[in-house]
Amino acid sequence: MARNVLTPKNIWIAVVVVLVGAFVALRAVQSPGSAISMDGDDIAGVVMGPSGPEAGVWVIAETRALPTRHIKIVVTDDQGRYLVPDLPQATYDVWVRGYGLVDSEKVQVEPGEKINLTAVIAPDGRAAAEYYPAQYWFALLQLPEPDAFPGTGLEGNGISPEIQSQGDWIRSIVSTDGCIGCHALGNRATREIPGGLGDFDSHADAWERRVQSGQAGVNMDVKFTRVGRKPAFEMYGDWTDRIEAGEYPTTPPPRPQGVERNVVVSLWDWADPRAYMHDLISADKRNPRINANGPVYGAPEDSADYMPVLDPGTHTASMVPFQVRDPRTPSTASRPPMMPSPYWDDEVIWDSQSVAHSFAMDTQERVWIAARVRPAETPAFCQEGSKHPSAQAFPIARSNRQIQMWDPRTQEMITVDTCFGTHHLNFSEDDKLWFTGSGPVVGWFDTKVLDETGDEALAQGWTAQVLDTNGNGRRDEHVEPGEPMDSTKDTRIERGFYGVAPSPLDGSIWGSTTGMPGGLVRFVPGDDPVRTGLVEFYEVPWNDPTVSVQGFSPRGMDVDSNGLVWT
Repeated sequence: MARNVLTPKNIWIAVVVVLVGAFVALRAVQSPGSAISMDGDDIAGVVMGPSGPEAGVWVIAETRALPTRHIKIVVTDDQGRYLVPDLPQATYDVWVRGYGLVDSEKVQVEPGEKINLTAVIAPDGRAAAEYYPAQYWFALLQLPEPDAFPGTGLEGNGISPEIQSQGDWIRSIVSTDGCIGCHALGNRATREIPGGLGDFDSHADAWERRVQSGQAGVNMDVKFTRVGRKPAFEMYGDWTDRIEAGEYPTTPPPRPQGVERNVVVSLWDWADPRAYMHDLISADKRNPRINANGPVYGAPEDSADYMPVLDPGTHTASMVPFQVRDPRTPSTASRPPMMPSPYWDDEVIWDSQSVAHSFAMDTQERVWIAARVRPAETPAFCQEGSKHPSAQAFPIARSNRQIQMWDPRTQEMITVDTCFGTHHLNFSEDDKLWFTGSGPVVGWFDTKVLDETGDEALAQGWTAQVLDTNGNGRRDEHVEPGEPMDSTKDTRIERGFYGVAPSPLDGSIWGSTTGMPGGLVRFVPGDDPVRTGLVEFYEVPWNDPTVSVQGFSPRGMDVDSNGLVWT
């Protein structure tokens, strides 16, 4: 998915949002008594407000004195106590933030000091709401009523007849597959219109111009056209109108409770202002002890042709260039802005050939990356007439991303061509990589075979998605998608994976499929996945008109040690 960056500030925020998930660690930082036990590399104290200790508020410590900007955030306990642990030596700005407050004045502190802080109560509800999560502001959005669907087109209510329900509208232009899939809608940068965008007769017009900004403008504009431009822009324009007129979320969020108060969040600002971070990895998902305290690797997708690397021990950032095999590999630099950005004007700031998207780390701490290495046309072994078993069963002529692999021990980035496309990836227990982005097939890559033989063609395979519709428990001759079902044959489906998760229990592969209502695919490889693999498809119940499925469109997923699928 293309991402459009609204402001240089937002680029950093995007990195932070990702890192919050990656560097959250639960630790008991508050002592049970009144005293605060601390080390020489901690900052500790008590936060007081007008009515006494302030519980469940954040204490933020930030420094720019290290090689990268570094922030740690902790939460106060019932007695208002806090402890910011394990800080590298530097001078920190420390302040208090919390629901019902406005930011306190920053004070400069060094590790080893105890400092009591004073919380500042928000003067009114509007000032307090400025610190609420973006979702609280976004919840002010007023959707078309359910009876507006299915849309009646340009001659009716302006909503496309393709949009069958309010849930489909939400999915397409609001949530998962819409705007919020890329943007933190509801933050100040999105709920307000930047002055540099221009002068407009209405906020609806301003939104129409806004989504055309930058190198992702075409992608965003197409989404509005698909659902019905006029009502979609009017919906967002009305949202901005009401906020500008003084509307704000009046229900405050609850402050952190219980174990939420034991969270320590560590953040680093470690990429380029013109780039954004789509993904990162710091461990083998099967064993988080792999690469413990080691480098963190980022994927800048469309925006840059390097892999940002952060060393959280030394607080240093570096860049590893991606590689392509063919200089004719397309680049996002060839996609000019649809309209000038209010921040970057008409400058082309994205210039990636690799469009590195997602990661998996193996037991050797090698980083496997869904990244492009060539133009769309596949090599001969993928196509009709090849002797490759998968190509004989299902030839592939074109694909998008392939694989790059970073080996930190040799300091080499190698490229691997795959016939099928890649997008997200996960390791199974036997060191096979399983992929999304492969369209009508399920694709895998055996890293052990590559290590042993160096043969990338031998190491990969793919197979069609075949349902056992004749019910005999094996894969047989099948009818093609769209053809009438034949009770004597199986049926091939095309449900491209968005998320993929191998089961550690039985070796099956689960994939989530987007769309409306979306569903889950379970692939059982069998003894010879190319010829014996079968899929099961589980669709969300969708026939009861009294049930509102609010834009359900499963995306990322995982399978836990009990075999439960989470999406």
